[in-house]
Amino acid sequence: MKAVAVLEPGKAAVVNDVPEPVLGDYQSLVKIHTCGFCNGTDMQIINDTIGGPDKPAWFPTILGHEGCGEVVEIGPKVRHIHLGEKYIRPDKASDYGKYSVTFGNMAEYAVAVDRKAMLEDGFSPEDLPSDNNCGKLPDYVSFEDGAVALSMLECISAVHNFGIADAKKVLIYGAGPMGLGVAGYLKAKGTEVTMVDRNPSRLEYADQQIGLRTVNTGEIDIHSALGNERFDAVVDIVGLSSILMEGTNFLVQGGKLCGMGVLKVSDNGFDVHKMQNNTSFHFLNFPYRRLYYMDEMASLIESGKLKLSDYYTDVMPAEDIQKCIEKIKTQQALKVVLTF
Repeated sequence: MKAVAVLEPGKAAVVNDVPEPVLGDYQSLVKIHTCGFCNGTDMQIINDTIGGPDKPAWFPTILGHEGCGEVVEIGPKVRHIHLGEKYIRPDKASDYGKYSVTFGNMAEYAVAVDRKAMLEDGFSPEDLPSDNNCGKLPDYVSFEDGAVALSMLECISAVHNFGIADAKKVLIYGAGPMGLGVAGYLKAKGTEVTMVDRNPSRLEYADQQIGLRTVNTGEIDIHSALGNERFDAVVDIVGLSSILMEGTNFLVQGGKLCGMGVLKVSDNGFDVHKMQNNTSFHFLNFPYRRLYYMDEMASLIESGKLKLSDYYTDVMPAEDIQKCIEKIKTQQALKVVLTF
C-alpha cells in the first residue's frame, strides 16, 4: 500500500511498498481517507528531534497519528465494529515490512481492534493491544474534519485535565492549531479568551475565524497591552519556560498556570521562586483521556458551537507531502489535511 515515510532524517516521501494489513480474528480493516499533519510530532519525527516513546525505532518509518477512515472489512470474531463506520486514530497493523512505524496513519490502510469482543471472549486487559486511542466518529463528521478530531479531543481533554472548563477568563499563548483548539472549545463554553502570539496572520485568523481577542507581542509589549488585567488561567502552548514565567504575572491569586507545550530538554529556565505567590502549576507532557470526551465534542459539533473546519486551512493529496512540509515550516498553513 501507499504511505508517507521518513526515509532518513530530513527526508519524507510517498512510498508504495508497505505491506497491507493482514487481519487477525479481532481486527477490522480501516481504509484511511485523510490524515492530519501534526505540526509538532510529525515535524519532529521528520527532523529526528523527538525523544521518548515517539522516537522511531529506526528509519525509514511511517508517519501519522491523526488518521480518519472507514471500516471496509471485519475479522471473523469482530462483533462491535461494523462496516462503514468511521474511526479516527486507527490502530497499527502488525507488519510494516522494512519500515518502523510511528503511529502509521499516513497510509492507505490501518486496523481497528475490537477490544470489547476480546474481553468478552476471556482475554485479560494485559493481553489487549496497548495502543488504545482508536475511536468511533459520528457519521455526520466529514473525513476532512475527522482528520483534526483527535487534535480537538486533545484540546478538550487538556482543558478538563487542567480543571479550567468553567474558567471565566483565560489567557492563551500560541495561535497554532492546538492553541486555537483550546481557545475555540473554551469560547464555545462561554469563556472570555485572549490569544497571544507574534504571527499577525494567525492572530488575524484567530480574530476573524474564531472570534478571539488577540495581542500581537511582536508589535506591543504584553504588559502594556494587558496592564493590570488578571486571568483565572494562563495556558502556554508554545512550550517555553520564559512564557510560563511571564504568564504567572497575569494570574489572579490562586490562578492556574498551565503548561501544554512541551519544554525542550535544554530549556531549564523555569524558576519557581519567581512565580507569583499562590499559583497552581499544572503541566501536561502527553495527552490524557482524549476519547473520553468524544460525546461532548460530537454534541458541540451537532449544535453548531464547534466547527472542526475552523482548525485546518489546507487539504492536499499525500503525494504533496513536500508542499505540506514547506507550508508548515513557513507558517503559510495553519494545519494541513492529507488525503489518500
